[in-house]
Amino acid sequence: MENQRIKVSDQRPVSPSGDSITTGMAVGMLTTFVHLVSRLLLVPLILHFVPMAHYGLWTICFVILSYAGMSAFGIQNAYIKYVAKYWSLGDRNAINILISTGLTVMGIASLLIYFTISLGVPLILGLFHVEKQMHALAGFMIRGTAAAFLLEIWLGAFKASLEGLQKITLTRLNWLFATLSEIVLIFIFFMMGYGIHGVVFAYIIKTIFEMGLHLIFAFRHIPSLSLRPMLNRQAFNALFVYGGKVQGLGILGLFLGTFDRLVITAMIGLEATALIEIGRKLPFTARRISGAAFAPYLPAASSQDHYFEKGKWPTTMEKMRKYSALFTIGLIIAAWGMVPWGGSVLQDAFQQGKFFSTPWGWLLAGAVLFSVYPGISLVKWAYRFVRHGETLCSDTIRDLYLSGSGQINLINGIIYGYLIAAAPQLLFAWVGPEGTKAYTITIIIAAATVIHLTTGIGTAILKGVDRTGRELEYTLIQLALALVWIPGFAAYGGLMGAVWGTALSLIIPSVFFVWRGNVFFQVSFSLYVKKNIRPCLAPVSAAVLIAALLGLMPPLSRWFTLLEVMIAGLFYLLMTAVFLKLWIFTDDEWQKIISPLGKIKAKFLPRVMP
Repeated sequence: MENQRIKVSDQRPVSPSGDSITTGMAVGMLTTFVHLVSRLLLVPLILHFVPMAHYGLWTICFVILSYAGMSAFGIQNAYIKYVAKYWSLGDRNAINILISTGLTVMGIASLLIYFTISLGVPLILGLFHVEKQMHALAGFMIRGTAAAFLLEIWLGAFKASLEGLQKITLTRLNWLFATLSEIVLIFIFFMMGYGIHGVVFAYIIKTIFEMGLHLIFAFRHIPSLSLRPMLNRQAFNALFVYGGKVQGLGILGLFLGTFDRLVITAMIGLEATALIEIGRKLPFTARRISGAAFAPYLPAASSQDHYFEKGKWPTTMEKMRKYSALFTIGLIIAAWGMVPWGGSVLQDAFQQGKFFSTPWGWLLAGAVLFSVYPGISLVKWAYRFVRHGETLCSDTIRDLYLSGSGQINLINGIIYGYLIAAAPQLLFAWVGPEGTKAYTITIIIAAATVIHLTTGIGTAILKGVDRTGRELEYTLIQLALALVWIPGFAAYGGLMGAVWGTALSLIIPSVFFVWRGNVFFQVSFSLYVKKNIRPCLAPVSAAVLIAALLGLMPPLSRWFTLLEVMIAGLFYLLMTAVFLKLWIFTDDEWQKIISPLGKIKAKFLPRVMP
């Protein structure tokens, strides 16, 4: 790396006028929680009024649309980043050009996708083996949901622009209000006898209503907003080059999120797939709630002035060499991990003199040689690469990274600490006796997920400062580990082997990302431990106490177990608060934490004393 500075902007940034980050985090998590609960309640409502086959058609519609939705994932992030950047620099015309170009291109793309889906309906019906008597209904549902979904993709520019202004609270409340309105509309249409048609009508109305709210508020908060059909090359590159990088990461993440189930289904069977789906459901639901807290950090980082030291913009070949080296390092680590497993399998064969008569023998020998060369030299390169890599210079963004990581790690520590402590009881209350078979899976996946979530704030900020390649680096390591460990461990250890392969392929890249991120943000190891790991000792201590107490409780019915976990959860939160106050926070820090509670009380509760 050349020892030089890369200056991002010479203009003086304008302070954003959006919500505070803490408010955005809290509202994002709360609205996501309410949304998830409403979705859970919606399923039995629909099944009460429509046949199971009609509900199956509804789910098929969104399987199809999930692939269409991948076309806009990165574009929404690009809107957020560049609107935040241009707004902070006071360049209102650039915002107009960006949004106009995005609406023009995505409008054309949405029309093409809609006509492709519409013309492909007969093929889709054949692919999913839909019965002939349901073809007319299925065609209506697919075309209707596609039209609404693609309208959301097209007009999503207004929601993303508001988020770029850090109006996270506004967009989340608009979204929640529209979603709850959809449930009311579904019930009304059911009462009127519309059946599954009413569900489609409600979804279309909800989408139009939500997009209309975002459009109105976008013009209100950006008074100079002026739109017209256009195609600007600079705006196109900003949206689709940057957006394409984020898009690629999203697709890769989608593959990694489903690879374990594909392997388990193919190698072990559907029963094992169902068990891991039950085991990972609670950790992944919690991940969606806490993941909503990351949204404010992308626009917040985009709006801050910064520069880079000890770095240069790499060429395409340099990037390819770097990514290839990191993927190879992932394979080397995977080989190290397979050595003890392969050694155990071949112990008897070695004693009988049949070491090289099985494929495992050759694979083990190859893994050992690969670990030595090029393994050792590549690992040394990786150490130098991280320790002497590019650094970001901005006290504001550094503080944003530290405070945000500390807050989200404590939140996740509290959520997942209780989830791990009460996993057997939670699964029994949710699924019944069959669920308790998955509690070990839940504990392992929850532990891996809470470590993986330590990357969330860093990835959001890196998107804001246009360093998406850092996320690709650790994702490639994860890909290499997953491709080897999940099927490899499953072949030897069955379902639990696959679970451990999934967990370890999450943990190791996450640790690498945090290490590299701390160097990039110029945060020392001791400071990171103090701000991020030390506070988590409080929920961990409370979780150990709760696990011990729940272990002493006699078996109960599902309803009484549900009551038990609710009481235990309240006690857990109380003990966590006590431990935080006694061991972790100073008096000033504690007052800052509880001060929002006093404001809420003063605002919503009547005063008892004059």
